[in-house]
Amino acid sequence: MNAFPIGTSAISVARRAIDVIGQNIANAATPGYTRQAAQLENRVTGSLGSGVDVATVTRFAAPAVRTAILAGNSDQAAFDQRLSVRRQIEATFGAGAGGIGDALNGFFDQVEQLTGRPDNTAARRPLLTAASDLAGRLNGSANDIDRLRADLANRAPQEVSALNDLAKKVADLNLRISIREQGGEQANDLRDQRDRLVSDISKKIDVRVVNQPFGVVNVIANGAPVVVGEFASAFQVATDASNNLIVTETGTGTPITFTGGSLGALVREVNVEIPATRARLDRFAGEVIRSTNALQATGLGLGGPIASTAGSVSLNSATAPLASAGVPFPIAAGALTVSVTDTATGNRTNTTIAIDPATQSLTDIAAALSAVPGLSASVSAPSNTLTLTAQPGFGFDFAGRDTNPPGGGAVANADTAGLLPALGLNGLFAGTGASNISVRAELTADPTRFAAGRTGQPGDGTNLERFSALRDTPVLNGRTLAADFADQAAAVGSDVRGLDDQQTAQSNLMRALFSEEQSVAGVDENEEFVRLLDFQRMIQGASRYLSVVNSALDEVINIVK
Repeated sequence: MNAFPIGTSAISVARRAIDVIGQNIANAATPGYTRQAAQLENRVTGSLGSGVDVATVTRFAAPAVRTAILAGNSDQAAFDQRLSVRRQIEATFGAGAGGIGDALNGFFDQVEQLTGRPDNTAARRPLLTAASDLAGRLNGSANDIDRLRADLANRAPQEVSALNDLAKKVADLNLRISIREQGGEQANDLRDQRDRLVSDISKKIDVRVVNQPFGVVNVIANGAPVVVGEFASAFQVATDASNNLIVTETGTGTPITFTGGSLGALVREVNVEIPATRARLDRFAGEVIRSTNALQATGLGLGGPIASTAGSVSLNSATAPLASAGVPFPIAAGALTVSVTDTATGNRTNTTIAIDPATQSLTDIAAALSAVPGLSASVSAPSNTLTLTAQPGFGFDFAGRDTNPPGGGAVANADTAGLLPALGLNGLFAGTGASNISVRAELTADPTRFAAGRTGQPGDGTNLERFSALRDTPVLNGRTLAADFADQAAAVGSDVRGLDDQQTAQSNLMRALFSEEQSVAGVDENEEFVRLLDFQRMIQGASRYLSVVNSALDEVINIVK
């Protein structure tokens, strides 16, 4: 007789189905939980029905949407990471008042103010202060960017360690799921746990999931295996000679390039974006140094010719041709005209030296300058810097004035090769880039050395006119200094706005994807309570059925008696 098995199976199945519904309701607010439902089938013994069974507990999922969510996680995390970095760089540039652009304009404003009184010593100090402020702003921005890059690089091992930990947990769950499902059980809750971990991985790197038998998944990132079955790859990160981040697979040493997620974006910023931003800032600072030093070096201070000057640029070699000795600014084939003045008589002689960076070394330049009457030149070791010193009773300059007595002819450009700024001789700034630019100490100590003129006549401000003209002269990619920095700051600002827009669009997309997934896999408590009532009635019906069967059997037994 199947009556009792039929009735008890109904109660047992309904109780299990209620447990599933209770699990759904309990986890309605649990992130990553996937709705489940007991699927019933009729039980058959021989050719007769013998009740009901739970065929399976279905785990509702939307695989295509989940794939899109993983890709979206990677993109959103990358946008978040890059936007944070770009905003910090935008802040350090200080596009408004008090920023680098403002400091540059302040320097040129002071130049124009000095033009009205070029022989006023006190009026030179505000100009040098403005130059120092510009240098300080550049130092600060360079240091901030370098510090930001270093901070990101220091975070990379933590990101990789977290990735390794997540991958190991996914591999462990793969093993547990496989064991259970090969044994005929279901592992829906374990699958939920694993999906949450894979989602966390997708926020760090770009991933795709490949389904395998018995509920196992492989996790692949840009062709590199992260998890294969029960085995997790481990990754490590190191820096190369350029302080670039190199992510490799532990054990094999194979370089891995992650293109998405927070880790992928972090590596991109450290290796590509920040160095590019920093290099452009250095180019700007370098042009400030080169162009102003070229004017300062070929002008005259209030004291006229100078007794000595030391180069502020160290070369890689004193004997290699200048073109390959690591000069920070290009040297062209040209000429350098040096004027040597007898301080007792005022007699001045111009000597022109041919400059060829392809064949001449720093030592060769020193020898050529030492051959000029009244002048000595030497190369300092190990810094490989050039020092020029006038012999007793003489002074020198590179203003290109006519000889005295006249007859040698004035020179419009005493340094057509660009040798003086390339070697850091007699300039306004020391340094070669944004991190080390500074006003030369001898100018700070003695403002009269600032070269306001070129003729040596009282009240001469002809060199100030050249400084002032520099404000409107295209010197960087067809742009003025101010325009180039404005473009640089605008480029960073454009990155910020673009990434902000992408982040907003991605957030909207992710909300839509999550909503679509929840429509399939999410728990609707109202629906669950309706289903709960169905199974409650099923238990009630089965109980009444068993009660009736039991009464009937009692009657049969009584009849038999």
